[in-house]
Amino acid sequence: MTLDDINNQLAALANCGDQTFANAAQYVAQATQAAQSGQMSPQELAETLKDMQRQMDIIQDMNQMAFKEKLNTAINGLILLAGAV
Repeated sequence: MTLDDINNQLAALANCGDQTFANAAQYVAQATQAAQSGQMSPQELAETLKDMQRQMDIIQDMNQMAFKEKLNTAINGLILLAGAV
């Protein structure tokens, strides 16, 4: 998965119609941009992204499970790209 693929997934989630996941995707995109511009280290980005995953763990609504899986996939890809695994 490339950074472009991840950014496309985040953009799709940001426009998915579910406010929880739209906000989460925007937050992840902003954190990634902050890391790319040197405002946070790869390790800080990874920890921020893992925190987001922990927050999303509480979602059990079946209607939101597909969004949750897409967000987790994007976050895991970013963590791998950050090299902080």
